[in-house]
Amino acid sequence: AAPAAASAAAPAAPSADVQEAPPALPQEPSEAAGTLRVSFRLPSGQRVARRFLQTDSVEQMFIVAAALCSKPVSLVDLSTQFPTRALRGIDGGLQTPMQDANVA
Repeated sequence: AAPAAASAAAPAAPSADVQEAPPALPQEPSEAAGTLRVSFRLPSGQRVARRFLQTDSVEQMFIVAAALCSKPVSLVDLSTQFPTRALRGIDGGLQTPMQDANVA
């Protein structure tokens, strides 16, 4: 199991006068077959464990991490803890299903 850790990063592109709002925290799926658990380490050092569907996209992790940090998605970066691997540039893109991205 390779937990993901969220940390603030520089925005991908500067925005004109439009501020990207932090997303709302999506509902966590119930504990059942077909789910996986990811542990986020927030910039504050706090750890938050969260369930996802195996079929959820990697982008869903970015949305949850952004909501937990109260930051826009573009300001959040995720990486696996061991081996360390950045997830924003993952092969297949952010639409890759989590079960194929080896994140948990």
